[in-house]
Amino acid sequence: MTEGAVGRGDPDRGRSEGAPAPRIGPYENFARAQKLGQIGWWRLDSRQNILTWSEENSRIFGAEPGAPQSYQTFLEAVHPEDRAYVDERWMAALRGEPYDIEHRIIVDGVVKWVREKADLEFDEHGHLIGGFGITQDITDRKSAEKALQWNVRRNELLSNTAARLLQSSDVQGVVTELCTEVMQFLDCDVFFNFVLADSANRLRLNAYAGIPEAQAAEIENLDFGVAVCGCVARDRERIVAEHISCEEDVRTALVKSYGVQAYCCHPLMSQRKLIGTLSFGAKSRPTFTLDEIEVMQAVSHLVAMAMERLKMEQALRDAARRKDEYLATLAHELRNPLAPIRSGLQLLRRLDGGDPKAPRVQEMMERQVDHIVRLVDDLMEVSRIRSGKIELKMEPLDIAEVIRQAIEASEPFLDASRIALMVRPPEQPLHVEGDPVRLTQVICNLLNNAAKYTEPGGRVEVEAYASGAEAVVSVTDTGVGIPPDLLPHVFELFAQVDRTRDRAQGGLGIGLALVRSLVAMHGGDATAESAGPGQGSRFVLRLPLLAQGAARAATDVGVGEVPPAPERVLVIDDNEDAALSMSMLLRAMGAKVRAANDGARGIEAFESFLPGLVFLDLGMPGLDGFETARRLRSSPAGKAATLVALTGWGGEETRRRTREAGFDLHMTKPASLEDIKKALSFARAC
Repeated sequence: MTEGAVGRGDPDRGRSEGAPAPRIGPYENFARAQKLGQIGWWRLDSRQNILTWSEENSRIFGAEPGAPQSYQTFLEAVHPEDRAYVDERWMAALRGEPYDIEHRIIVDGVVKWVREKADLEFDEHGHLIGGFGITQDITDRKSAEKALQWNVRRNELLSNTAARLLQSSDVQGVVTELCTEVMQFLDCDVFFNFVLADSANRLRLNAYAGIPEAQAAEIENLDFGVAVCGCVARDRERIVAEHISCEEDVRTALVKSYGVQAYCCHPLMSQRKLIGTLSFGAKSRPTFTLDEIEVMQAVSHLVAMAMERLKMEQALRDAARRKDEYLATLAHELRNPLAPIRSGLQLLRRLDGGDPKAPRVQEMMERQVDHIVRLVDDLMEVSRIRSGKIELKMEPLDIAEVIRQAIEASEPFLDASRIALMVRPPEQPLHVEGDPVRLTQVICNLLNNAAKYTEPGGRVEVEAYASGAEAVVSVTDTGVGIPPDLLPHVFELFAQVDRTRDRAQGGLGIGLALVRSLVAMHGGDATAESAGPGQGSRFVLRLPLLAQGAARAATDVGVGEVPPAPERVLVIDDNEDAALSMSMLLRAMGAKVRAANDGARGIEAFESFLPGLVFLDLGMPGLDGFETARRLRSSPAGKAATLVALTGWGGEETRRRTREAGFDLHMTKPASLEDIKKALSFARAC
């Protein structure tokens, strides 16, 4: 067709000069309109029993143009399921009712939709004498309507699925219910929902429909790589299997045995992690449309989100439960040492200084104070590790020396618990790169944990050996063991095996969390093993070995005897009891001491006393320790003095601020005798 044939304006445009204009009569225009509108007409003359069809009407019904037609031949083209309806409406039309219907016809095996309208003519007696009617091919319109209805139903289904999954706290129950509805919508016959099992590389059947219970029991557990679902779980990719009855694929053999012809399985993913699989299968047809597969994918996505939501909610509930248990345990653990300390103070008030009971009371109080300090230190350590503020001081170490130091630190606890300790040292030196203090803390925590959960008379064994490129340290006990349901959680914060809190050294459930975190910071890992309650436990540490020849001996720096104290020491602390007790201790060590209970008085005391060493509390009201230190440093005598920060905050940010304020040392409260010795030694060296 040329451009002129479809142009507007000049009717002669595009016609060669001298050529006559084509003449189109009204019949040709009518025929074109019929063809473009896919509309045919028919004429009935009942008196002569003649039914005339137009050319377009013959095309619609697949009849030969011009061939004689009848109502019977027309009825034979109607879809068998619609014939009764069409015949009923024709009979009604003969009684004078309107004839305007839509129905299906079959032409050369293809189903089409048509609309029929008729205007019948009757004589004065009501007998049919003829009529005129039209037939319109509405197949395209019906297809569009069907697609629109399908999309509306799909959107309603997905919206309803999302709402119910969002509100439900029972994913298994709601998945069974919703997937059954999805099956009906997609004209499917089976569905399977698998989730990750407790063991690695295995699926567990969570919900299903379309097969007997006996068959479901056979696939209650499915290994990765087995059948379609196992392959999807292994590869994290969707599999669409069609024409299964005609194929010989080992992956589809299982669903083929169920009579499934088309099968589609999606992985359930959340944050790039596999949760399980969801699949649908049809027995009555061999393929799925792309729209149907998209619906399955959308449902799978919604189910995965719901499962992840419930998992997170459960994790929050578990965290809240552990927090409540932790707070209760913390209160219990702090009351334990506070009670004997209070009793000891009351007893000391009644005893004379020379009473032989006094030293024993003092030792008891020191032990209980040390226990409180350990609890607080553990809490601070966890906070610093979780915030990423802890720094390791790495150096080559011999694992045997680390174990020796850990045993030395834990031996009093083991002896008090009447636990027999057996040590199996490595056959050859095992050198690792690590922080000696932190690794000693790790093994010490494991030894204390073993003693805590082992009855008196039990045994703890420590063994070290090389395994490939790793140094392995194991701590095995004959204690209460670990229940299988708790075993995966023993390294979580505040987790405890024995929750009866009837042990004097129950702890806060922090030690093993520190073990895992510190070992991970060293590039290793920590695992736990137990055969169950009453069967003891085994904790295993694995650390990367240093290359041959890369290790060097570590240098031990200990604290010797009490160094000579500076002649003058100033203590500034708003807590009068703390200032008084430290002053008394320093005087006992030979120092001349003054104390002040706020920053302003501390500055006045410094100017008149001119000490060489100042212990300064940071958290004082008004003029705090930071500002007090800055003002002291502004004078020549203050620049020469050693300033020691005392605080309950041991975080890295506080340490940074103390350095900026001009402090030489930072000590967390309560300062131990060893800390005070270090401060005296530092001040003397300066």
